[in-house]
Amino acid sequence: MRTKRVLLNLITDVLPMLLISLLGIFKFKLFVQVLGQEVQGMYQLFTQIMFYIAIVDGGLSSAVLHALYRPNTDENKAEMDAILSGAKRIFSFLGIIVYGIAFVVSFFVPYFIKDCPFDHKYVIITFLLFATSSVISYFFVPYQCLLEVKEHRYIYNSVYQIGQVMQSILEITMLLAGVDFFVILMMHSVIKLAVYSTVAIIAKKKFPEYNFRNKEKNYNFKHQVKHLMFHKINGLVGSNIDVLIVTRFLGLTATNVYSTYNYIINMMKQIIEKVYSSTLAILGNILSKDKTQAYYLFRELNSLMFFVATAVCVPLVLAIDPFIEIWYEKMIATDTLIAYAFCGVLFLAIVKIAITVFVNAAGLFEQTKKCAMTDTVVNLTLSLILVQIFGVSGVIFATCISVFIAEYIMKTVVIHKEIFGLSSKSYFINNLKFWLIAFIDLLAGNAIVSIMKLDSILIWFVSFAVFTTLNGAFLLFIYWMIKETVFMKRVMYLLKRKG
Repeated sequence: MRTKRVLLNLITDVLPMLLISLLGIFKFKLFVQVLGQEVQGMYQLFTQIMFYIAIVDGGLSSAVLHALYRPNTDENKAEMDAILSGAKRIFSFLGIIVYGIAFVVSFFVPYFIKDCPFDHKYVIITFLLFATSSVISYFFVPYQCLLEVKEHRYIYNSVYQIGQVMQSILEITMLLAGVDFFVILMMHSVIKLAVYSTVAIIAKKKFPEYNFRNKEKNYNFKHQVKHLMFHKINGLVGSNIDVLIVTRFLGLTATNVYSTYNYIINMMKQIIEKVYSSTLAILGNILSKDKTQAYYLFRELNSLMFFVATAVCVPLVLAIDPFIEIWYEKMIATDTLIAYAFCGVLFLAIVKIAITVFVNAAGLFEQTKKCAMTDTVVNLTLSLILVQIFGVSGVIFATCISVFIAEYIMKTVVIHKEIFGLSSKSYFINNLKFWLIAFIDLLAGNAIVSIMKLDSILIWFVSFAVFTTLNGAFLLFIYWMIKETVFMKRVMYLLKRKG
């Protein structure tokens, strides 16, 4: 039954995400063609600003989820009720606070844009409409947490992804019909409200024994916030500071170039992250029982992530520039250095999945605060320096360096010490062969792709579909040769099991 839920979580997360991503590529192009690069760049800016405003929740949803693992394992309904009721009250309050902050910030948003081409009132109103759709989710977090800890994430996935598909289709239709940007933003709010209301109704119907309005409320999970806040800040700087810096120092056109690459990279990142997020609750339950089993799972997951990172990033770094040139009909400027920087970010994001998932599942938020602080300081400092020298690519390379130091090296040391009681030395030595394989694969792939003539989207698609397939098969053979395919046995085992 547990394996079935893992696969359901995975299928309902990844397959709709692929459809949404494809729709997004069309939508992104239409945004540029119909509304212009400046509106698209401003839309990306709104997203990043709201991420920063959301810092007030301090990563509270992660704390709630972690607090639910133990009482769920112990089948302690009373404690579950108290935690869920406490979370509902706090998140409702946070939703109001976040929108209040967004209202104040809206008057300053025009000043984030270098040589702002829009009327300030237009920027303020559109930002507030965007903020409205962003805060709706706060009022429904406890329902999502309950479904996830019960290993029924697939229910939330299904509803949320259907809503995303509907939103993308409506957005494309509205853009083709020439509908105003204001109306598109209002549509976002309607879809979000419908989606999260449906999730709440299903959660209450699926688990009617739990009370979200219990008189006794447990707020103990708030104690994790002081530790999670560091990670929240780090996540914001790592993922969202780039757009602010690019917009402020280079302008909206450069922001649109950044956003074009970033959309493709984030599309790949989100699809891959859906895979591990589908198993997070299950791993959290395993860690609360058997840490020895968890160690072997960590080593398997690490090998798998290096394999996936190489199989995905090598073809992508060679394919991304030709795709942008062909698909966007040279409306978007390409830069090989930006492509390599972004794919470096994606490679590290995939590799560190094994590390991140164990940190989150074990609740090592306090123990990894130094990692978060290091990541933030290094990223912000290098971004402000390198943007002056290398432009957009400099900002992205700063992210690569900070993630490598803080996430890959420092967090690895922490989880080996805190979870497994082992030295991390063997881990880093063992990973050297994975880094070498990736480097050699990139050199070989670059030599092959350099002789390709890519002058249409069909030829591009066929060429890289064949290249990616053959490259993946080659990598699988190499991993088999060095006896690092234990993860394949795990995958085959999951596929053969019926329960």
